[in-house]
Amino acid sequence: MAAKRISKEKQKQILNKLEKLAEQVGLRVSYGDMKFAGLRLKSGQCLFKGERWLVIGSKDRFEDKLDLFREAFQHTNLTDEELSPELAEIIIPKGFPADNPEPEPGME
Repeated sequence: MAAKRISKEKQKQILNKLEKLAEQVGLRVSYGDMKFAGLRLKSGQCLFKGERWLVIGSKDRFEDKLDLFREAFQHTNLTDEELSPELAEIIIPKGFPADNPEPEPGME
């Protein structure tokens, strides 16, 4: 997906869809400037008061934001979620077993 040039509007739409999916699976998402007490903080996941959070730098590149969502969803059960083909392409890694099912025994 990084090879294609995506308009700012389309980027916003994609991030909005990812945020909604995150909410559905209990992952809270927050954007910020990532500065605190003179320190530059790093985007990523954390557990705060028993809730999973994905904290994203508001100035992070679009591709970096996608990577953060991908990483967060790797640790999330999405089997009950209905993913659009667009979202599935974004968050399911290429070569994932669903893309390359293992041969049935005796069919090798």
